[in-house]
Amino acid sequence: MDIRYFFHQLGEFVDLSPELANADWEVYAQTADNQVHALAMEAFAEEAPSMDKLMTLLAFRDQILLCMLDGILYQQAVLDSDLSRPKSSQARMAHMAAHVKTLASKTESLPETYVLSTLPSVGTERSSLQQSLNRGSADFEGSELPGCLLTLVGQMQLMDKDLRRLKFGQQVVFRDPAGKRRTVGTDEIRKEITKVFDKCARLEHELQTSKAQRHTPWEQRLDQLNTKIMEKELQSSQLMNKAHKLDSELSNLKQQQNDVQRELQELNERNQKVTRENLPMLDTIRTQLQTTWTCIDRLRADAEMLASMFKLQVDEYRTAVRARDQASKELTEAQRALKNEKLKNTFKEDELQKKDTLYQRTVVARQDIHASYIAQKESIKEVEEKQRQQNEAWRQMEKAAEERNSKIAELRRQISEANKEIDLLEQQKKGYTQEFKNKVGRPCGMLLEQFKVVPKSDQK
Repeated sequence: MDIRYFFHQLGEFVDLSPELANADWEVYAQTADNQVHALAMEAFAEEAPSMDKLMTLLAFRDQILLCMLDGILYQQAVLDSDLSRPKSSQARMAHMAAHVKTLASKTESLPETYVLSTLPSVGTERSSLQQSLNRGSADFEGSELPGCLLTLVGQMQLMDKDLRRLKFGQQVVFRDPAGKRRTVGTDEIRKEITKVFDKCARLEHELQTSKAQRHTPWEQRLDQLNTKIMEKELQSSQLMNKAHKLDSELSNLKQQQNDVQRELQELNERNQKVTRENLPMLDTIRTQLQTTWTCIDRLRADAEMLASMFKLQVDEYRTAVRARDQASKELTEAQRALKNEKLKNTFKEDELQKKDTLYQRTVVARQDIHASYIAQKESIKEVEEKQRQQNEAWRQMEKAAEERNSKIAELRRQISEANKEIDLLEQQKKGYTQEFKNKVGRPCGMLLEQFKVVPKSDQK
């Protein structure tokens, strides 16, 4: 809750740079709330709360406080620059004075508040305690927040001294009870007044005690002294008991500290042991993995080379098969021709005798073959004509499909434009309705009911 409060109050001390001014403080505050909530949910989701998450939240809080303190120191540096006061010896205040001097040299007028170039966010900076715990060391450097607070307190003390000097002057002269003149700085006059007041109060108490002792009988004084002695003894016994309890608690805390240091040392030794055991194995695994990847690349190259070789071999095999088929076909034709020649030579005399018959049969066969050739040619022409018609029909169907797709796309575009116009009209209607409600104080539905057309059947 303190982180959210500090972030919401940050806008009163600093301003945003032009790069961050595109959004207001509410947006950044909501973002910071979401980050803190998400980190808290992650921490509570674990079985044991993580120190890492806690240190991240503390670092985020320190960043916010540092921004607020920087804003206060910036205003003090601007005041010192206007009053031409000497430069402060504190490092953070000297840095802020140099920043104000740089801004004054660049611009005619200084900004009223400190300008942030980057906003603090969760996880941007880890605390020094978390960094030391990660290193396994108990020694760590303090954060910047205590130093910045000391700088702020020192500036407040200087401001108090300057205001007193402005009111009362550099020095105040007065006489002490002995009648001597004393000179005291105005910044130390409060101390002198406090000393004088304490002395007066002590003397007044001694005077009242002495007066009471003069008018009190000895027996009453003795009873009072005995009562005081008993009270002192009771207080002494209570203080002794408290001292014994504190001693026992101190011993318990020392024992717990020793246990924690011993556990931390054991954890460091275990971590070092695991690191020593696993690092060589990890190096070996990396080496084997590199060798494996090299072998895989080599296998891929070999596989690609074998694939190209197999492809080339398949092409050569197909070429050889085609050449073999062609040679086999030519050989078959030659054998058939040789057989025919032999048959012709063998039956030459018979053919001569049947020359007329064969001639007539040949003529008839030639006529039949010619007629069959013409018929087949006509059928081929018919098939080609059908194929051409089918192609023409297919082109017409494709053209019709393209026209239909273009019409569908145009209709979709018109529907999209109509939807956009509907959305625009709905938004305008919503704006007009809201404006009417804001000006009149009543919804516009009551006004529209007056102009609503009532059906004749409802009027009857």
